[in-house]
Amino acid sequence: MGALRTPLVSKFFIISLILVGMSSVSISNAAKSFYIAGDLGPWGFLEHYDSWAFKRSFGAGDIVVFKYPATVHNTVRVSIAGYNSCEATKTESMNASWTGNDMYSLRKGYNYFICGIPGHCNAGMRIKIFAK
Repeated sequence: MGALRTPLVSKFFIISLILVGMSSVSISNAAKSFYIAGDLGPWGFLEHYDSWAFKRSFGAGDIVVFKYPATVHNTVRVSIAGYNSCEATKTESMNASWTGNDMYSLRKGYNYFICGIPGHCNAGMRIKIFAK
């Protein structure tokens, strides 16, 4: 019967490996938060948003935050067509956020956002973000 028992050292080793593996997973998957062009000021009329995003590394699940005076602007998650045309669909427009502290979780691949107020996107209020 004694031959079937696992030595204490082996149990300790196995438990240690499991704990180290679990801690590595939780650290590497931690989502980051980014304030859109935070170093350039609030979400507004800039033409640098895409170059700002291109210089950063985003991951799926990261949070992007759009700060601006509430009711002055908004944010709308749009398709590539909406980004290119600066026009949101009716469904996209219904999901616009107006809080001034709008938060979105990034999806894997390209994520597109515009200000849905007429003329604002064409004045520079749009951004495309690639998340790994």
